[in-house]
Amino acid sequence: MSSHVRRRSVSAGVAAALGAAVLLSGSATAADIETADAEAKAGRYPEGDVPGYGVNVSIGDASTLLIGLRADDGAVLKTYCVELSVPIDGAAEMIEVPWDAYPAPDAPFTQNADHILWVLQRSYPVLPVADIEAALGDVDFNDGLDEREAITATQLAVWHYSDAAEPDRDDITHAGGEVDADVLALYDHLTGDDNTGIGEQPAPALALEPASVSGEAGTVLGPFTVSTNADTVDVTAELPDGVELVDGDGAPLGDQVVDGDTIGVDVPADAQAGDATVRLRAEAHLNIGRLFVSDTDEIRSQSLILAQSEKTELEVEGTADWTAAPTPTPTPSDTPSETPSATPTPSPSDTPDEDLPDTGSSPTVLLTLGLGLVAAAAFLLRRRFSGAAE
Repeated sequence: MSSHVRRRSVSAGVAAALGAAVLLSGSATAADIETADAEAKAGRYPEGDVPGYGVNVSIGDASTLLIGLRADDGAVLKTYCVELSVPIDGAAEMIEVPWDAYPAPDAPFTQNADHILWVLQRSYPVLPVADIEAALGDVDFNDGLDEREAITATQLAVWHYSDAAEPDRDDITHAGGEVDADVLALYDHLTGDDNTGIGEQPAPALALEPASVSGEAGTVLGPFTVSTNADTVDVTAELPDGVELVDGDGAPLGDQVVDGDTIGVDVPADAQAGDATVRLRAEAHLNIGRLFVSDTDEIRSQSLILAQSEKTELEVEGTADWTAAPTPTPTPSDTPSETPSATPTPSPSDTPDEDLPDTGSSPTVLLTLGLGLVAAAAFLLRRRFSGAAE
């Protein structure tokens, strides 16, 4: 079915011990967090009406009615009126919103919504009439409390808080007699001292918190936290290549989540700047006490408050965006000094005599050898000459 998002305020390689600080890298501070609520839309459905009795109240005659709405997927919703001075427009599309979206901010409803929720939780159709009778054990209803009487008393109690409309206690219904007595007994119970209100307004049946996250490539953006009263929620996403959804342990996310699960968006370090959309779909009962108001200013219809809901299809989405990781700056290497180092001066060695180059032989040895050669030559010549004389 169609949905309305109202702004209120990693891969398998990622370690299972992924720190909370990493998961929160794209999150805003708690004060800035916006929640994306899945909010049902519905139209008037007279076939779903359950009548009460006509009544006499301080602003005139009125009809009490458990008012039927039908969601786009056919689910039937039961509601009570919380804006008596505004008529119902059957052409209006009604949208589910929290209490602070009530269209008349100065009306008694804004101060008394918690008391109205107390009425709804302790009366019909949340409780069957037999349980209501049991809760009022000291009241002797005439032939028991019936459905029409319960609807009438409940609507009167709601108007007491939403519009400051008071019933004529001497002539409370057009039926009179025993009906008046039964209606008045239940009305007094619902508006008595025991009604201290229910301080926390009902949560949406499906929500993502926060509605959006931002960060940088190379990190896990989020997490989104799932809130729902549905048994399971289907997950789909529009993701660029390489980007994937992960659970709270950093493992790839399956195609379903449950209440309290977290969803991270794992963006690889080399990813370009981009964005992704995460969508949740579920079938759920809307929570009692949620407000329905007309969706546009062009068609103004009285505001209604939910008293009963069949399961209806809901959808909500969250968005993530990221910037590219910065290019690392190269680390400079050590640069040699521009001033040349001094050339080492060799140690001076003994300079040889220029007239007697050092050949590696001692001069004395050479002289001795030379004299020996001369003597040998002279000896040979003498023998030669002696032989010739003989």
